[in-house]
Amino acid sequence: MTYRAVMISEVFFILACSVLILTLSAFGSDFMMKEPKEKRPDPAVSQEIETSCVKLAFLGTIRLYQKRVSSATGVDRCGFRPSCSAYGYMSIKEQGPMIGLLMTADRLTRCNIWKEPGPDYTLLPNGKLYDPPSQNLLFDP
Repeated sequence: MTYRAVMISEVFFILACSVLILTLSAFGSDFMMKEPKEKRPDPAVSQEIETSCVKLAFLGTIRLYQKRVSSATGVDRCGFRPSCSAYGYMSIKEQGPMIGLLMTADRLTRCNIWKEPGPDYTLLPNGKLYDPPSQNLLFDP
């Protein structure tokens, strides 16, 4: 290869790199960046603010367990759907702290390895038993 051919290939390489850098920098520039659209609350859905300290304490404790303790193992061990902690969260949120706590205690006593599908539980395709809080209400609404 001659000196002139080497110079032309180097110039071509530098030009190609500079075009590539300019092209990629345009994608990350302020001009190309767009902010996410604001989510406007749906007026049809009312957001209720929880004011019960006991209910907030129970729900917060369950969320802490779900985020820190249960997710640390990474293994789904509960044989029911929804899981026992999700069941407790839903029952306390829907039924209140006292009845929800009783429903959660009842569920924890039923959650064992000897439980089999039957007329009370539906077997899901993943082998878990379906047992939502709405099927285990202590009092009819």
